[in-house]
Amino acid sequence: MALRHRSSLRRHLRLVALLAVLVAFDVVAVVAAYVLGHLFFAVMMATQFNPDLAAATLAMDVVPLDLFVLLGTPAVLVAQSVFGYRKTLRHVETIDASADDAPVDEARVAALEGRVTKLAHTASMSPPSVSVVPDETPNSFVVSRPGKRTLFVTTGLLDTFDDDVLDGDELDAILAHELAHLDNGDAFVMTAAAFLPTATRRVVRSFGTELGDGWLSARLRGEDAEWRWRDVVHGYNTLRNLLFVVVLVPVAGVIYFASSGCYRLLSRVREYGADAGGVAICGSPAALASALETLTGDRRPEADLRTATPGIRELCILPYAVGESTSPDDGDADRFDRIAARWDRFCERTLPSSHPEPDERIAALRDR
Repeated sequence: MALRHRSSLRRHLRLVALLAVLVAFDVVAVVAAYVLGHLFFAVMMATQFNPDLAAATLAMDVVPLDLFVLLGTPAVLVAQSVFGYRKTLRHVETIDASADDAPVDEARVAALEGRVTKLAHTASMSPPSVSVVPDETPNSFVVSRPGKRTLFVTTGLLDTFDDDVLDGDELDAILAHELAHLDNGDAFVMTAAAFLPTATRRVVRSFGTELGDGWLSARLRGEDAEWRWRDVVHGYNTLRNLLFVVVLVPVAGVIYFASSGCYRLLSRVREYGADAGGVAICGSPAALASALETLTGDRRPEADLRTATPGIRELCILPYAVGESTSPDDGDADRFDRIAARWDRFCERTLPSSHPEPDERIAALRDR
């Protein structure tokens, strides 16, 4: 008992430390936005042959940095909450059922809602809204912000229950795990924490498309293009943007790499807590252990999802993406896409995994 208490205390301390680091990353992001905003305006003024205004901008004394950080950091925290929740909902809405997916049956949804409501009452908490995602990968996750909480279950997970791969106790254990995330408050934390990795990843991946559509951009992409007089303007804009991108992309890349590592470590910590909380709700550690063992066995997705978009996979009970496509084939992608894909693979090899090893979670459950 004492050993378990010390382990729980260590996890809580680690969680607090990771949250503090995430807030620190927000401060760094605000400072970076302050500096890069001034730099971009200065480059724009310099390329328009206005060196005096460019120099005045680089002095960075129009708005004090400390005031910008004081006001900007809380604004980023609020944006994290709203953006993270809406981004996840938008992602789920864009998932199209494949030709092999059966339409979501209303009776299945009603039965699922009944299970969730019963478990929520057991945990003395209000039940979240329930949504079924048309995806064949067995998985589940929750997203939350103040006043709104949603539990998502894939059709693949429901199919495992209908096909008797999972029994009722095992399905309840998975749902209880998700309710524990809501009860612990880490669903909100993780939803908000996805903001910084997602935003910086978008900056890193999309800079190529922001360089213009003229001849120089096409040449940079490795494409053949015919030169036209209007490409003088495009080339000028591209060179101006390149001057800014040379600074922007490395800064955004460093913030993405560091915040993603912290986000994944936070995801790992929260899984153990949700496993323990789920057991407290459903009353059966064996059922959750059996469900994890079954779903991480021969039912793993065949597609390579290692470069999945950050945000969804870290929220799931299992480290499999939902509604993601694989990385583009080098033969089908342009030069910038290939660079972005290599960056994704480098991050995936270097960063910690988003979930503990299933065997470790199963062993911890069987020791309870």
